[in-house]
Amino acid sequence: MPQAADNRTLSDRLYITLILRLTLDEAGDLIQGDLLDTTNSLPEHFIGTTGLYQSVEAWLRQQHSKDEHTT
Repeated sequence: MPQAADNRTLSDRLYITLILRLTLDEAGDLIQGDLLDTTNSLPEHFIGTTGLYQSVEAWLRQQHSKDEHTT
């Protein structure tokens, strides 16, 4: 199990809220949804589980790219 980071490590981190709005069917299966964060005004719409994975992966790549441009 990973150990909790100390305060010095935590202060070196960037915290962003990622919001998932999901539409599920009666069985609890994912139909569609939207992904957005508090810094992006336009939600990313996706369909199904594959779309969710692709949207999250693209969002993470975008965050990594932003980090490279600010350092």
